[in-house]
Amino acid sequence: MTRRTASLLLTLAVAALLAACAPANLRESAAPPTAVAPRQAIVDTGELEGAAYRIDIPADWNGQLVVNAHGYEPAGSPRERPLPFPSGMEPLLAQGYAIATSGYSAQGWAIPEAIADTERLRAHFVARHGAPTRAWLVGWSMGGLVALASAERHPQAWNGVVSMCGVAVSSETMFARAALGPLAAFDALFPGVLPQAPGGLADASLPPAADGEAIEAALAHDETRAAALAKRFDIPRGELAGSLWLYYLALRELAQRADGFPVDSVTGPEGVEGDEAALGARIRRYVADPAALTYVRETGALTGAAPVPVVLQPSALDPVVPARFSNGYLALATAKGRGQQVRTLPPAGEGHCGFPPETVATALKSLQAP
Repeated sequence: MTRRTASLLLTLAVAALLAACAPANLRESAAPPTAVAPRQAIVDTGELEGAAYRIDIPADWNGQLVVNAHGYEPAGSPRERPLPFPSGMEPLLAQGYAIATSGYSAQGWAIPEAIADTERLRAHFVARHGAPTRAWLVGWSMGGLVALASAERHPQAWNGVVSMCGVAVSSETMFARAALGPLAAFDALFPGVLPQAPGGLADASLPPAADGEAIEAALAHDETRAAALAKRFDIPRGELAGSLWLYYLALRELAQRADGFPVDSVTGPEGVEGDEAALGARIRRYVADPAALTYVRETGALTGAAPVPVVLQPSALDPVVPARFSNGYLALATAKGRGQQVRTLPPAGEGHCGFPPETVATALKSLQAP
């Protein structure tokens, strides 16, 4: 494995590919206090029902709140306490926005916990610091799904959503097409490299993580097949091993969370039938456990209702959330007759969430534009 690949694997494992103690169960009152700009900067940290939180209010607060929804955090990852300031949000703090972020009360593909923790944090901000003039939600990677789902479930709470390098499709779509699809194809093209069991990727006896070095070694041994696999799933070849490693980790974690294999194999031009035609390999089909699939649909669904304006900011050549997934909410909203609520910005940066510092401020400005 190259040093670059090893670095990518470590980054994916610990980062978001993905944040004064207060009493729990605080809720927004019927007549919340009006927000008043503080005379000096405020940093409010603590825990709300098992979720660490951090609120930063600059001395020159403009009265608006931005809540940050972070990305995927592998189960068991070490956590900092108190929660550090969320990376990437510095430009908005400098522009006078208050920034609030939740560490979530659970790790992994914790969509239901993250949605509840995000709403709880917003209510806590209002109760302690006053009602902002406007409230925005910015989600990164998995946090893009958290942000979009939060707006669909609590539309009265938000003025708009920015999804940065975000999962802008349902959990079912992301795991069936972006995770299971390339994993099953890799398993067919490079048999015996991923952990093996009679049930294949659906076998409950599989270990929680694959061997990233073995994945890269197999790809390097047959670059022709590696290039075809990377092209088929829009993953840069240099990042392919890291993406497969992360997809396996997340798929196993979701299967454990859902108590069963969580998604079906997909067929058709965008699914494994097309993969077979493009890759020349017989790819194993998988059938979801019905109860597990119900869990995935109930906890990670998006309807496309777009009750508030949405801006989608994809990364350029994203190895984790390719453009068809980070832009997917536009198609959902269009099908609901709400496409005018969604704006897609040109890809920016390099790699997953590797944006220039000013990108998030530009995306928020686009959201606020008429």
